Amino acid sequence: MAKKILDSLEKFHLLVPLTLLLLCVLAHGLLIPTLGYYWDDWPYAYINHMFGPEGYPDFVALDRPYSAWTFMGLSPVFGERPFGYHISALLFFWLCVLLFWYLLRLLWPQHKKEALWASLLFVVYPGFLGHPQAIIYNHHFIAMALYLFSFIGMVRAIQVPMKGCLAWRLIAWHLPALGALVLSQFSIEYFLGWEAIRPILVWIALKQRDVDLDRRVGWGLMHTIPYWFASLGFFIWRIFIFRFPTYQPLGGEETKFVLRDWVAAIPTQIFETVFGAWGRAFPHLSPEGFSRSFWLAYLALIGLTSGFVFILLYLYPRKKAGDKGSESVSGFSFGRHALLIACVGIAFSGLPFWLTDLNINIRSVFYSRFTISFMPWVALLFTVVLHYIYRTRLKLPTLTLIALLVGGSTGFHFWNANFYRNEWVVLQRYFQQLTRRLPGLAPGTSLVINDLRSLSLYQDDSLTAILNWTYAPENDSNDLDYMVQYLSVRLGNEIPALKPGQQIEHPIRSLQFSGSTDQILVVYYEPPGCLRVLDDAHPERLPEDFPDFMLPALPLSKLSLIDTSPQKAASPPGYLFDAVPGKSWCFYFEEAELAAQKRDWVRAAALGDEAFRLEDQSNEVTELFVFIEAYLRTGQPESALFVSEYLQERSGDSYDGVICDLWMQVEGEQPELFGTDYKKFCP
Repeated sequence: MAKKILDSLEKFHLLVPLTLLLLCVLAHGLLIPTLGYYWDDWPYAYINHMFGPEGYPDFVALDRPYSAWTFMGLSPVFGERPFGYHISALLFFWLCVLLFWYLLRLLWPQHKKEALWASLLFVVYPGFLGHPQAIIYNHHFIAMALYLFSFIGMVRAIQVPMKGCLAWRLIAWHLPALGALVLSQFSIEYFLGWEAIRPILVWIALKQRDVDLDRRVGWGLMHTIPYWFASLGFFIWRIFIFRFPTYQPLGGEETKFVLRDWVAAIPTQIFETVFGAWGRAFPHLSPEGFSRSFWLAYLALIGLTSGFVFILLYLYPRKKAGDKGSESVSGFSFGRHALLIACVGIAFSGLPFWLTDLNINIRSVFYSRFTISFMPWVALLFTVVLHYIYRTRLKLPTLTLIALLVGGSTGFHFWNANFYRNEWVVLQRYFQQLTRRLPGLAPGTSLVINDLRSLSLYQDDSLTAILNWTYAPENDSNDLDYMVQYLSVRLGNEIPALKPGQQIEHPIRSLQFSGSTDQILVVYYEPPGCLRVLDDAHPERLPEDFPDFMLPALPLSKLSLIDTSPQKAASPPGYLFDAVPGKSWCFYFEEAELAAQKRDWVRAAALGDEAFRLEDQSNEVTELFVFIEAYLRTGQPESALFVSEYLQERSGDSYDGVICDLWMQVEGEQPELFGTDYKKFCP
């Protein structure tokens, strides 16, 4: 039955496209409804919110001025919500895989199995971690699809029958292929190294035509030179006209470095990209770091995908009567030529990055993005190896190995998407806590924050977009009202020094923030602790892990920049974030901190009453001080003593002196309210 279904789908040329689509969904689409915006997605989404599609040309003018069309085309369709961008990124990636499969079928029509294997491995290549960054990688996948189409159009032009209106039919393929190449290169430079593959594709296509050597050289130049002239035009524009506004090319005094350490590092990066990445196909057999339900779903996905792929490969339509043998026409070898393409593709794919001293790192969400140009050629290389194993009569082991690689890598991408999903949740909690603590904020304020280990998928520029969207949603100028800055990154650059009166100038492409060190708030967040807005009023109550390098910023932090009673409290855009979570410890803590700033101790104490009824309470002991003070100032020494003892127990007596000082301070203001029970905290 299954064989009949596969044969029917193959008859209508639907089997492979639908299979690849299904695999794309299994690997990259199952968690799409739970995903949001990440990294540079946020600034691009914010530009659309402020200016609409017309804002993109100015925003991308700094480094890729001809890339705006991709964003301008998608934003009117999907608006401001992330879901549509995730769906389109999935479909554009599927298109890339389909074009790659079709290119292989054009080059090796007798090797349908190998074309399918390579395409399956392309879908699940586990070195690239960026699939959930939807807005940004729509752009990359579109450019990749255009480049692959330029290869296909060129090969199809070579395959035009030598009769009839030859010139017209050549032009009908070459012109759109040239246009696709130019559009891809001017949109993004990631795939420039692929031009090294083009003459090999031409040579293979001409060899299929059984053209003699002399004519093959002449015709090869005729078919290749137009594309190289187009690429030369891009290089001239990029190097001598537009130049290098961001990443700079290596050269000059760096030549010795290039010839020594830099070149020496490239083989390691290639090895990790080509071989090391596939170690992720081995499943995690321990639920550590997973919820039990997710771990079971992860293992089930690996098992089901592996089983499905094995059955598909085993039943995939065999050669029909009249088909050629394992090698194509004219003694043309799949293995040798596919290996050559794969090796050249892998060798040259990294040039745009290596020449600007950008290293590939498959363990980094940020630096793994460069593996995107390696993906098809790595898949082809593995296919060549599998092709040779298959020919040694090890057919079932070969199919089993492919199925396990595809299934395990599908599970890895599910795990990776879950990591993104978790960070999306943490981001929402961050801004939900922030808006409770800062219901209003004076324009021109910089939030100086700690390095957010729990939000590794977001830069401070990403958080700046959300902050302005939250506190100044109606702003439609290029001047930002607010800025988020990692102190570890910006000190000595955008923040000249931690001194009063220092001007802060911080551009984000076409956007500009102008502020001063006179308008700074220090914000600290390290889950599972709650978000804290800090100054130097109580340095003894700082969170236990507060970083030393942020201490000099505390005297500049001004809580007076917080509008504690605005006419309309700020809130993150509800159609992007999920519903506000239930009333948790941090909910009550942020409200209590705000009430304490307003000296509304009655409300702070009442919030403490609610907070201490929760089963899940403070994860950072210094959060308890606000409730101790609230109880003391509202004449509830019994409650204050209970929380003080709780803090003492949790901290191992390390805050006893601070507790004693707080009691003595309030007692000095209201001596009639307290007894001497607190003396046990005093040295």
